[in-house]
Amino acid sequence: MTTYCYPVHYDGAALPLYVCGIGVREVLSTISRNSGYPFYQIVLCLDGCGKMITPEKKIIIRKNNIVFVPKGLVHELVPTENTWQLFTLDLDGSGILPLLEALKFDKLRSDKLDKTDKLIEKLTEMMKTVRRKCSSCTYECSAMAYDLLMLLHNQLDMESENPDSLKRAQLAPVVYYIEENFRKEMTLDQLSAIIDISPQYLCRLFRDCYKMRPFEYLAKKRIQKAKMMLVEDGYTVNEVCQLVGYNDCSYFCSVFKKYENLSPAEFRALNCGVDQ
Repeated sequence: MTTYCYPVHYDGAALPLYVCGIGVREVLSTISRNSGYPFYQIVLCLDGCGKMITPEKKIIIRKNNIVFVPKGLVHELVPTENTWQLFTLDLDGSGILPLLEALKFDKLRSDKLDKTDKLIEKLTEMMKTVRRKCSSCTYECSAMAYDLLMLLHNQLDMESENPDSLKRAQLAPVVYYIEENFRKEMTLDQLSAIIDISPQYLCRLFRDCYKMRPFEYLAKKRIQKAKMMLVEDGYTVNEVCQLVGYNDCSYFCSVFKKYENLSPAEFRALNCGVDQ
């Protein structure tokens, strides 16, 4: 059984991300896309088995495999069993490529999902929304598609054993220590000893995983806590400075302004209407 929906776009095509098509395909014979496919496509195998053949590689797609197909990729879909059922989502948009690049979904890739219940539920909800054919359908589906991409990114990040995931798992005890002890003074030697690596390698891991150094991560955590205290609590700026781990209020203010482009007093005034 094949059931597919194609939403009509009136003024939504300029959105950074929008849905071009969604549905379930029963692939019974070879589908050749010799000029590529005009959209970015997410393919989830619901049942059976088949293969995707590109000029560079062949991918076997079985139940619970998810495949990210780049726009314009030349490929064939070839069933290898009597049943090959795919749930597919077609995406495009003015800002989709930077988003997919950030999530590492912009290249052809195939992953095996441990659980697909939430994903199928979201895809089904999106398909129902498209079928409603209401004027807000384009915008609702755009929001759903973004939410689905975030769900996939987080799920694949947790389930996969790719190098980035392994590095984040290795860093997790250090990150937890910083979260729990951000008020305290700490050294690179102390942080690296938590996971028994050198300070140099610790810095490399932070750059690879978070694009920043360990103490930049610590500073951002302290500023995050400071913002909450400035808005929610009745502390003075000097008290906040001490509570988030800084001894010098002038230095605290300079660090705050570096990351927020505002002084702590200006931040409080903008969010609380209080002139400090």
